[in-house]
Amino acid sequence: MMRKTTVLLVALIALLAPAATALAAVSSTELIENSRAYDGTVIEFQGEAIGDVMVRGESGWVNLHDGDNAIGIWAPASELRKIKTAGDYNSIGDRVLVEGRFYMACPTHDGEFDIHAERLTVVEAGARVTHPVEPGKLIAAAVLAPVALALFLFERYRRRHNVGGS
Repeated sequence: MMRKTTVLLVALIALLAPAATALAAVSSTELIENSRAYDGTVIEFQGEAIGDVMVRGESGWVNLHDGDNAIGIWAPASELRKIKTAGDYNSIGDRVLVEGRFYMACPTHDGEFDIHAERLTVVEAGARVTHPVEPGKLIAAAVLAPVALALFLFERYRRRHNVGGS
């Protein structure tokens, strides 16, 4: 009986241990609104890599945008090199999951609101974005450009020849 209880207890602990150590992903809004509560704790944060990945020696920066806000991520250069596409007008950036220590006012980076990532995982690769021209806008431009040119030339002629003015 004692052996069965011990085995069951060990099995229960083994099943619950990963759940107890797993981190819950935190949103940027949650971090901003409750920054004091999260300050100095290890968290998970997920977002689109945007802007530039800025490697500075052994470490560097990337901004992750979760749909609401962007947060600066300080990480080892080896981790940052996993990011292949950063979001801009022509691209959707890699979706990245970071695990790291959150700082409301980072002592290393002059009080920056940031996360020092220990691990970075690309969960979805970025992609190029095309921006097709809408036919209606093209037609409007083709019609309005000559009208604008005609008005400009008429006004220029009117001013030079003092037509209809004082």
